[in-house]
Amino acid sequence: MTSPDSLPNSVLALMGRHRSVRAFTDEPVERSLVERSVAAAQQAATSSWIQGYQILEVGRGPRRDEIARLAGGQSQVQSAPLFFVVCGDTRRHRAAAKLHGEPHVECTETFLLATIDASLFAQNLSLALEAHGLGTCYIGGIRNDLPALDELLAIPSGTFPLFGLAVGWPDADPGKRPRLSPSDVWTREIFPIDAEVEDTIQRFDEVATRYYAERGADKRDWSGGIWRKFKTALRPGLKAYYESKGASLT
Repeated sequence: MTSPDSLPNSVLALMGRHRSVRAFTDEPVERSLVERSVAAAQQAATSSWIQGYQILEVGRGPRRDEIARLAGGQSQVQSAPLFFVVCGDTRRHRAAAKLHGEPHVECTETFLLATIDASLFAQNLSLALEAHGLGTCYIGGIRNDLPALDELLAIPSGTFPLFGLAVGWPDADPGKRPRLSPSDVWTREIFPIDAEVEDTIQRFDEVATRYYAERGADKRDWSGGIWRKFKTALRPGLKAYYESKGASLT
């Protein structure tokens, strides 16, 4: 039996070729290709058919330059032929309730539903674009200063910006980052005990150290990067911002 991974056009092979692309050529992306990809992305699972997402395309120019600055100076935001702001969205749900003369109650679950729907849609969109040979890069840095992004893009109430997506034709293959093994993230019947989690970390640190060394960065490992990332609260203003846009996170 032929393994799906041996088929160059198989879905598994496509998923295995994913890279975060940060350098793009200047070649434009056909609108029809984007339209087909968006339509394909819309087939992602959506809770109760709510389709709780919206993407805003921001063209090159001063607004894109400012988004790049807010995101920490990430050059791919400016250089990518296409850039999308991916949002969870409850505006259509609010409008539907208003149409029927009924209330729309925001709660933590409605925010989660929109966030999950938007994430599933975005991953489908990324796969669809990569199927055409394009490269993508998710940009969480747009959450660095959401009030400033809000003012820049005039984001309406009920719309929750989550991350950006830079898209274009790759200028080079950035290489593939290793992942934890399937057995590290997939267990049956019971969750791994603490000792098993710690063993996973030690084994993956060895993998990461080799990966970094091959790229000229000695004495680095995975766990070191993780503890440094999470040693302080990340983006502490997020709750206040999302609540200002109508989310309820109580």
